[in-house]
Formats: sequence, C-alpha cells, structure tokens
Amino acid sequence: STPVPTPTLSPTERKDISIEIQNGTGIPGEAAYFQGVLKTLGYSDIKAGNAESQDETTTTVTFAKTVSESVKDEITKKLEDVYKKVEVKTSSTQKTDVLIVTGLRKGATAKPSPTATPKASPTASPKPSGSPSPSPLPSPSP
Repeated sequence: STPVPTPTLSPTERKDISIEIQNGTGIPGEAAYFQGVLKTLGYSDIKAGNAESQDETTTTVTFAKTVSESVKDEITKKLEDVYKKVEVKTSSTQKTDVLIVTGLRKGATAKPSPTATPKASPTASPKPSGSPSPSPLPSPSP
C-alpha cells in the first residue's frame, strides 16, 4: 500500500479563516503571542483580546462546523505544542471560524490573583519609653 500524502493547506484556505484569540490567563500578551504563532503559519484574519474569565488553565478551541479537518488538525496540533491542556469543541452558532481561549502554556504557572498576595502588615515599632520620674512624696506631717 502507498502512504497517503497528508493534505497541506493552501494559503487561500488560511486567509479565509477568521480567528479570534481570547487571553484566558490574565498573563499579559498571551493572546498576542498565539496570534503571532498563527501568523507564521499563514493565517491573517486574527483578532486578539481578553476573555471574560482570566483564570483559565485549559486552552479551549472552538471550531465552526464549516472549518475543514485540515485547518482543525493544524491549529489543534499547534495549540497542543504550546499549551498544557487543549479542549476541542465544535459550534454551529459562533461568528468566527475559530475561537481560542488561551489557558496556561507548557511550563507556565497561573498568574497569582491579587487576593492571594500576602500584604506586608506594618509592624508596630516599640515607642521609646522614658523612665518614670519619681513623683514627690508627701512630706510627713508633724
């Protein structure tokens, strides 16, 4: 049997795909980072922004039902190269062809939430205490 060649995407196919990347980690630049990764593959219609939730650990990619298997495979593989956990979904109602909400990259740790940061509490410094001055003793009455 002869090996079946893996279908490669044509540049036109990539240009026609609309992608929205939402940063779900709260780590500045995550969506823009993956936007750059996809641009090197030839995708150009990519919007980057922030997701409503900023504490995602799993990256979720949702493909419109109209997206070809080759596009799904290529983007999913690239996500799996970069991110710890990738969940793939399909939707018939979303406006963009591909919606990605980033989770943690491999080797990344969650951004500490502001409430978990211990605040340094001011420690009371001892006040200098003067030695008590002796109060005059009442003079003995005769």
